[in-house]
Amino acid sequence: MERYARQMRFAGIGEQGQARLAQASVAILGLGATGSAALQTLVRAGVGRIRIVDRDWVEEHNLPRQQLYTEADAREQRPKAVAAAQHAQQINSAANIAALVADINAETIAEAVGAADVLVDGSDNLELRYLINEWCVQQQRPWVYTGVVSGYGMTATLRPGGPCLRCLFPQTPEPGSLPTCETAGVVGSMVGVMANLAATEVLKLLVGSGQPNPGLLIVDGWRWAFDQLPLPPKQPDCPVCGRGEFVLLNNPDSGATQLCGRNAIQVRPAARGRIELEQLAARLAAAGCRTRLTEHLLRFAAEAYQITVFPDGRAIISGTEDPLLARSIYARWIGL
Repeated sequence: MERYARQMRFAGIGEQGQARLAQASVAILGLGATGSAALQTLVRAGVGRIRIVDRDWVEEHNLPRQQLYTEADAREQRPKAVAAAQHAQQINSAANIAALVADINAETIAEAVGAADVLVDGSDNLELRYLINEWCVQQQRPWVYTGVVSGYGMTATLRPGGPCLRCLFPQTPEPGSLPTCETAGVVGSMVGVMANLAATEVLKLLVGSGQPNPGLLIVDGWRWAFDQLPLPPKQPDCPVCGRGEFVLLNNPDSGATQLCGRNAIQVRPAARGRIELEQLAARLAAAGCRTRLTEHLLRFAAEAYQITVFPDGRAIISGTEDPLLARSIYARWIGL
């Protein structure tokens, strides 16, 4: 415990709180800028068990804001979950870190979260956050919502019995109506600010001490403006926490999802199963495709598209925003 001596001297944590952190379990869903930064903070704080989940791989344009990753990760196209686990384990070898390279959806969220005490939102789209919200309401788990874009960010701590994300944002925005990192950019330093505020909320929940964030905190670092909006009371007619309607959990999507800020579609096969990437690479090479195979993924070019295939059968089709076309490309070249 000497490692955490300075942290334990803080009365809000102390030896008892540090012992609770060592026994606690956290799930971080999404390992982009916010999720990877929160992972760093939590593993340094001594959280004993952390589950990390992401479907994507490290790219060079991630590096200015996703501080856990390196140029080598981007050059070798390591899945974010794998790279994050390796770096976090070097920070704290005693931490039990379970990494899952997978899409988070209605079928996989239970496996992704496991028995985690608290969920951390590292996602990049509102639909996934609504899914996390439904699961947390159904399973009575607390979670910390966080989003960052441009020069500002926001975070809220959502606990069982209180208002949920649907109470806070009852109307789903129209597609294309919200700014994204692609359209509005993002300041990397603001990611660190918001991720560490979110991680602080997680620590308070785990040790059972301190004043939780009472509302929706909005921080605009570029304008130096700080707003605290109160959470609305729990709404009796809220479809999720009021009426218990878990639409996203009970109705899995079509298997094709547009990726935030990218000209790409993720396709998931209806039948879950593993793909032997070496065999697929050999078939594609025989068909004249140039392939690149790593331990964690297979990438190849076909027609006008860049296609990345994962062992769980998922593929990301870059070069289109049409789900029907992406599924057609998947069927032609992968055929599962």
